[in-house]
Amino acid sequence: MNKSEKGAPHGAKAAEVYGIVGYLSSLFSFALWIIWAYTPDWVLRSMGITYYPDRYWAVALPTWFIFLVIYIVIVYNAWNIINTNRFESYYTIRDTIEVPKTTNEKEIQSFHTTQSIAPADDIPISQINRILFCSTQHPQ
Repeated sequence: MNKSEKGAPHGAKAAEVYGIVGYLSSLFSFALWIIWAYTPDWVLRSMGITYYPDRYWAVALPTWFIFLVIYIVIVYNAWNIINTNRFESYYTIRDTIEVPKTTNEKEIQSFHTTQSIAPADDIPISQINRILFCSTQHPQ
């Protein structure tokens, strides 16, 4: 047996187990729903199954679920729009977790010599306005 045929040395992670269990249980539930929705009543009664929900729910539950998802998406977006600051607000320009651009020459040089990626920082609004709105050529 070679190295590629061996199992993972660390075992299965919890996320992997939850993923496969969730997948298999949803597949099983879907199969039961299909059987219940499309099997005639006389077949279910001949198998001894006499108590099951009305067929109305085979259509109603998926419909309710689809509209619930649509409603959640609309409400989530509306909630975000309501909680967004106005364009005139100071907080659309500055915030509490702003990371100013570093001006420490030693720190800047260390990133150039190690070929690593420099840390992310915020661009000042004055620089953005200068780039976007101040052109060197004026139209005539």
